[in-house]
Amino acid sequence: MDKFFNNIWYSKFNFFSLLFLPLSLIYLITITIRRYLYQIKLFRITKFNTPIIIVGNISLGGSGKTPFCIWLINYLLSRGLKVGVISSGYKGASKIPIIINEQSDPKIVGDEAILLFEKTNAITVSCGNRVHATKLLLDTFNVDVVIHDDGIQHYSLNRDYEIILTDHDKLFGNGYLLPSGPLRELKSRILRANISVLTNVINDKIYATSSINNGLQNIVTKEIKSFDYFRNKQVNLVAGIASIKNITNILDHYMINYVSHKFDDHHHFSGNEFNSLTNKPIFLTSKDYVKLSNLNDSNIWVILHEVIPNNLLLEKIKEDLSKLLKYEN
Repeated sequence: MDKFFNNIWYSKFNFFSLLFLPLSLIYLITITIRRYLYQIKLFRITKFNTPIIIVGNISLGGSGKTPFCIWLINYLLSRGLKVGVISSGYKGASKIPIIINEQSDPKIVGDEAILLFEKTNAITVSCGNRVHATKLLLDTFNVDVVIHDDGIQHYSLNRDYEIILTDHDKLFGNGYLLPSGPLRELKSRILRANISVLTNVINDKIYATSSINNGLQNIVTKEIKSFDYFRNKQVNLVAGIASIKNITNILDHYMINYVSHKFDDHHHFSGNEFNSLTNKPIFLTSKDYVKLSNLNDSNIWVILHEVIPNNLLLEKIKEDLSKLLKYEN
């Protein structure tokens, strides 16, 4: 299903985009009315005394939200702030807020919540209801700021700062709203954010982040190898993320011969997916590995990935957030 819609959304012309246009019009009317009802306060907006920062996008699919959140959380932690984190728990089984710990099950709380906790050690709560999750976090812990991974469209939650990310490789697809296109809101929505960031690109003239892959780590031996170590070797790439383009670009660059095993975003791995693979190195993303941490297969290598903001973006965040959160930048 993901492949079907991606073919529609990211092509210049597709018959199904035209077929779905009446549904997109209904969707536009619905979100416009919903937004207006929040503006006139007919729908309740919950405000918290602790500053709320939301990192999100206006289109479906990956735009690098979680890696960017990991960078932002660690940046604020390095400034001496106590940071709380909210994850939606997407495709997790729980319907109530859950505080993440070392024993949390990604099938219950979602893979992104586990990854955020593991990469930052920040207080993390998982729940689809962001108001309830924020309330639990603030009632339980004393923090200086709460960062939401995703949540731009959750207008029941008041926010003090918005960061909207857009993937440089995908941009806005065909530019249509759902289901004709990938957009959750009109492109003009990014103008209302505090800052709009283009991801997966090296460009010093705009607010942007670049993706850095720092090699791979073996899950058994813990040794770290560069991508160049696997040059001209045969590997299996197993991924359950929205887009693997950045990864395949790296593999192509280093002339690594790979067979791609692509699953839907947030796929619930059982481990059986590896049974039919040949005895060759298996590359996994960190996001997928949190669902497979019980494996003990020395063929598995986890890609070490992070995002780096350019200087323009870093200075903007330093200036804005130091004022909002009252810390020295």
